[in-house]
Amino acid sequence: MSEEREMRRDSSSAGSRVIPSHHDPAEAQQIRDDFNHVHSDKVDLFVYGTMMNDHHVRLLLNRRVESEPAILHNYMRVVPPGAFYFVVRQHGATSHGRILKDLSPEELARLDAFEDEGNLYYRKVVVVRTQDNRRRRCMTYIGNIPALQRSFGKEILFEDRYSLYLERKIDQTIEKIDPDRREITRRASRELMGSAVDSLIESHFDGNYICNYIMVQTFNDAKPPLLADILQNEALRPYADNYIKFACKHIIFNQFVELIRHHFPDAVRLSKKYFRHGLAILLGFLYYNRHGDRIAAMMKEKSLDRIVPGRLYRDYAVLCINLVEEIYSKEEMREICEYVEQNWHSTPTPLGAELEFSYLGARAVVGEPGEDPYYDGFYWFNDFDLQRRTWRMGGHVDSHHSVIAANERHRGFLEYAFGRFNIVGDLSRPLFDCPWGMSKLINEAVRFLDIPPHSLHISMELPKNKALQNSVNPHKESDLVCLLMLGGDLRRDENGDLREWRIFNKELDTNMMNSLNFSSRKYHYSRPEQSQDEAADVMEYKFMRLRSEETDYSHLITALKGYQFGTHARQLTIPRQGEPELPEQFFMREWAANPQPLTKGEIHSFLETVENGIKEEHQGSELGRRRRQSMDAIAFALFEKNTWLSRTLEQKKKS
Repeated sequence: MSEEREMRRDSSSAGSRVIPSHHDPAEAQQIRDDFNHVHSDKVDLFVYGTMMNDHHVRLLLNRRVESEPAILHNYMRVVPPGAFYFVVRQHGATSHGRILKDLSPEELARLDAFEDEGNLYYRKVVVVRTQDNRRRRCMTYIGNIPALQRSFGKEILFEDRYSLYLERKIDQTIEKIDPDRREITRRASRELMGSAVDSLIESHFDGNYICNYIMVQTFNDAKPPLLADILQNEALRPYADNYIKFACKHIIFNQFVELIRHHFPDAVRLSKKYFRHGLAILLGFLYYNRHGDRIAAMMKEKSLDRIVPGRLYRDYAVLCINLVEEIYSKEEMREICEYVEQNWHSTPTPLGAELEFSYLGARAVVGEPGEDPYYDGFYWFNDFDLQRRTWRMGGHVDSHHSVIAANERHRGFLEYAFGRFNIVGDLSRPLFDCPWGMSKLINEAVRFLDIPPHSLHISMELPKNKALQNSVNPHKESDLVCLLMLGGDLRRDENGDLREWRIFNKELDTNMMNSLNFSSRKYHYSRPEQSQDEAADVMEYKFMRLRSEETDYSHLITALKGYQFGTHARQLTIPRQGEPELPEQFFMREWAANPQPLTKGEIHSFLETVENGIKEEHQGSELGRRRRQSMDAIAFALFEKNTWLSRTLEQKKKS
């Protein structure tokens, strides 16, 4: 006889007394006890999907929960490809899972919130069989299929659902702090908190349960500035319109990113190794720049490009979110996601990038007050809370000195340090591993920011436990010339003489010792308590010019990786106290002052080194079509620049 016929009523009658159809007094008493237990202070819950994972349970309940295996009869467990589980009634089916024992009402409410009970799932009373073949009455979540499909589409993972659960929890806390605010105003409040919300979510993922008190304290620490107070500073007023426009652009961008993350979780998902907003940043830039002219016009119309007397910082945020609601199209964003997916190609090497911008060029770190007519060297960056607006890009002012908490005001470059999510603590993760994606991101960032670009740093993570860790080999001079021709800045000076401008102009002498800082090897930490053995071993190249025009940086990135893997070359950076610069640094200064072309053999030698390095990176003997195309592009760029250099020098001699 089936389970359904043995019971007088099925599980939909949650409040009905259940009478067994046989006469086993002990089992009847067990069922009555279990039934009463469901309605007591402690509840048992049958789980069959993500809650089968002890780590997931601990994240949600902040404790280890006792459990035992069980089988649910007459329900079918559905497992959509790449998605989450749910059960639906089906006669004769069985679903394997486990019982979470003795959950408190508060814990059950927390699980209800995670499962979105009443919408995505319905919590009902069911009867399961334990390992010793005894019936046990408990609760479980039954899937609401139409709601699940509407909410998550074809693919969703625990991490996506958990993030959404935490964000709902944070929103509820915000609502308790100020219950009279509209939904769009609460969105503005979250925006103004900057990375605080993201830090809370990351902390939960790391297993640190954050109580409401800590959330409230975090929110209180992230209050927006009072514009009326800021504007009392007469020295700041000439730049105030530009700063508020800068803030509004980033609020709009951040809101695009938030919508993308919620609507397309599968399109922005990266492994925990990478900065979890990396792909969303790229997609946000693409969407913003596609509508850049329209956004600029709407910002002007809504006075989001200037200070309006009496308008609060929060008011600007609300107006920005209203603007986003007018412009954003989910279908258009879907097209952009598909475009990125079609062009995406991962490599074994995690990448990072830093971009510097300034209206003063190389004088950014020594500029006088007022010399920069637009931002005064970004001296007022923190007054307008711009670190919270630019946190996804690792935005900060780089004065080429160490960043410390007590030294918050200085002039310098505006820098996007992509993947760097804690500036003072210098915590970072690589952005992603696709050279095409990195090149696209760099170009879109330049286009979005619309501030003169200055320099570009590219970092690559070195593999652990390999010979590459011993990157101590000297560089060949001709190889360094090839790198400078690919990514440097060859141009004529005021006298018409050809120079490699970044080195000749001492733009790489970014230290007190005035030494040439061409490349450096360092450790990147993603957690404050992380040891050096756990940190990422990174080589960072710093000599590249960031271009205002559209530039394909993917081949340069491939060349840098191939060169590093092919040579295991040492860093060319600041020498230790009392030590001289390396011979390569002296050579590059001489070549930058008087660039000379290479022989074809020297270029071919460099190309062979890069090709061997790419093979080592990919652990293969063949390049493949995509990598062969990249090698061809590197070769073409080198020979073209070498020919141009020869002709330019010849013309100079004739003149």
